[in-house]
Amino acid sequence: ASVQLSGAVLARCPACARNFANLYCHNICSPDQSVFTNVTRVTDYAPLPGARAVLEYQLFYRRRYAE
Repeated sequence: ASVQLSGAVLARCPACARNFANLYCHNICSPDQSVFTNVTRVTDYAPLPGARAVLEYQLFYRRRYAE
């Protein structure tokens, strides 16, 4: 659903929409997140006592991957 929202903005460029979706999915689902992600802000996640939710993070990619 989150990726579909961006699709409305990127609709004029299907390749851009696909690239964005691939990057988004890589950020969220990669088993190697600890290599390129630095969580900078979290909050308590009310539905699950003791759980935390990420509000903000930094990503670090090699220039070649980003291009």
